[in-house]
Amino acid sequence: MGGLRHSLPAKLLMLAPLALMLLLVGCGSDADNITFVSEVDGDAEIYVIDPDSGEAVPLTDNHSSDTNPIWSPDGKQVAYVSDESGDLEINVVDHKGKLTRRLTYIPGDDGTPLWSPDGQDLAFISNQDGNAEVYLMTADGGRVVRITAEEPDDRIGDWSPDGVWLAFARGGSSDERGLWLRNPDGVNLIHLTTENDFDPVWSPNGKHIVFVRDADGNLDLFLASRLKDGTWQDEVQLTRLTQHEEDDLAPAWSPDGDFVAFVSFRDGNGEIYIMESDGSRQLRLTTNGADDLGPVWSPDGNQMAFVSHLYGPGEIFIMDDDGGNQRRLTTNDAEDHSPDW
Repeated sequence: MGGLRHSLPAKLLMLAPLALMLLLVGCGSDADNITFVSEVDGDAEIYVIDPDSGEAVPLTDNHSSDTNPIWSPDGKQVAYVSDESGDLEINVVDHKGKLTRRLTYIPGDDGTPLWSPDGQDLAFISNQDGNAEVYLMTADGGRVVRITAEEPDDRIGDWSPDGVWLAFARGGSSDERGLWLRNPDGVNLIHLTTENDFDPVWSPNGKHIVFVRDADGNLDLFLASRLKDGTWQDEVQLTRLTQHEEDDLAPAWSPDGDFVAFVSFRDGNGEIYIMESDGSRQLRLTTNGADDLGPVWSPDGNQMAFVSHLYGPGEIFIMDDDGGNQRRLTTNDAEDHSPDW
């Protein structure tokens, strides 16, 4: 990973001036493009931006609200949520914006699409039966299967890297709330935690899940880990990673699994932090005095994209993995948000 692993102590003294180096465009890497939502035309549309040139082009332009973009594993399609039909439905668009397909035709609202690791399926949330449940469909929308069926609302989380498990969060009573794991075929169901936990994200090696817990009146990050030679059906080890009076949330694993980026409000506003996977060496990467939110890693792990409100409305920024070389990619007066790299 870039310079972080080798020179973290030295970087501490450099972060403050580096955080103020805000360039308009350009990236200097050959990373893949970033998809995001922009409201520059008065409604939310899906865009893609080249981090090298800063050139942004729309993938959708239908005068409806298109949100929650997420790249397919092969980088050829973007799944997103659209209200063009009146309800919220799952659509996909090719990476050039030439071909758009609606995948769901279910009465009610569908949201939060999540590609399986092999790109063959999409998990999503639907309230067609009155409460939010997890559904699974083939990538062409040809087969839709409900895989949860309990009354408390479910919130989708993440696929395990091998595609064997789906992690999701559930509300409700103490017997129902917490994190759950389910096989995509709907057979095995594991109640992993029993607190107010949500936003589970699997580590790249599949051995850990970082998640947000509403603990002690604020949000902190925890880690669930399989014991050595154990499985997720066995007892797991829980580790508290952060403990502050203000909220820590939005965890994101580095592609190599060594670090977790997250958003913390411990400084009075949202800032991007990074820490070792065991919670040690927590380091602030942004020092903008405005909310910096939603960190996502580049595929090579050397950079992050995030949303900054430094100039008012949210704009898409990128930076190196040690917080240096921060660059502003979008420069309009509207809200830009929800980047995926």
